[in-house]
Amino acid sequence: MSERRKRRENVITALLIAGMCIIVAGTIIFAAKYLKDSGSQVSVTSSTDVTLYLDSVQSEITALGSTAGTPESTTEGTTGSTTASSSESTSESTSASSAESKAETPTGTPAVTAAPSPAASDEQETSSEETTGEEISFAFSSEPDQLTSIADLSAGTLLSEAQIDKNNLSQYFTAVTIEEGDSVYKRINGKSYQKNNDIKLSDLRYLKMLHRNFNNDIQVGEMIVNKSVANEVLGIFKQLFSDGYQIYSMYLIDNFWEKNAGTADWNSIEANNTSCFCYRAATGGSKLSKHALGRAIDINPMQNPYVTYKDGKPQYSHSNAADYVSNRSSKKAHVITTSDKAYKLFTKKGWSWGGNWSSPKDYQHFQK
Repeated sequence: MSERRKRRENVITALLIAGMCIIVAGTIIFAAKYLKDSGSQVSVTSSTDVTLYLDSVQSEITALGSTAGTPESTTEGTTGSTTASSSESTSESTSASSAESKAETPTGTPAVTAAPSPAASDEQETSSEETTGEEISFAFSSEPDQLTSIADLSAGTLLSEAQIDKNNLSQYFTAVTIEEGDSVYKRINGKSYQKNNDIKLSDLRYLKMLHRNFNNDIQVGEMIVNKSVANEVLGIFKQLFSDGYQIYSMYLIDNFWEKNAGTADWNSIEANNTSCFCYRAATGGSKLSKHALGRAIDINPMQNPYVTYKDGKPQYSHSNAADYVSNRSSKKAHVITTSDKAYKLFTKKGWSWGGNWSSPKDYQHFQK
């Protein structure tokens, strides 16, 4: 191979490497700017790492330039040996520099890997040349995307802390109308909702809300309330969530439906479920319950039972209430007292608490 041709090839190779170097640097700068503008928490490779990488490429260009300027004063075999030695030396230098850069790159940051490998065969006068481009890989690790809505999530769905935008909680506390034929209507029609003269479907609102369960996990909840108190209820439960207040579960009472409203209410209490709307009479009476109007909410009924008294002795139906009938200490978890957060928030908005009644005592119950 002539000296002129070899010099030309080396110059072209050097230019290719320099060009790729510029592309890599530009890509890193663009990625860093894009991630910063988008508010992502992903960090990019430090300037020191980029400098190390560029230095390694610069060393290779210098080595190639040095080779290009060496007179071809030896035989063809000697030239091939010199080229192979130079290539091996350059490869080792690049690998060492790349390894050093990689070792200093923090976990979770974009890693830049360069593997330039220009190769040329001069065994014959007519040779075939093959150049491989730089292989660049970016590895980003990021947290799950924050949700902007929970409308499509089923009640009971667990969410991670990273999925919730704590600065915009209102988007996770919403109320929608219920229309005949929609999915909510199909769940409640003929069960918690019956056609009647006391409350119309248009008087109700379906709520989606977040709450903390007893494991302190974030969980999706649902509830149907009267439209006149919908915004109030959303505000109260939003504050309870912000305060870390724990609610075991929050499903429509229809999830526990069996035979009739009385059985569904029993099953819901046994499951320690927090609920609101159910068109039924008041427990132990014939008058319409506030639940039938969507204006009464039962919270954590297992720890806050419904109790009547006969000859001064407490009477209750659910065995799981035994530990919470007489010992109503505010130090016990999930027990509602006058110092409880739920009590303070509801009563501040004009709701009454069943725990203040003389008989029965309905510690789970808030109504308006």
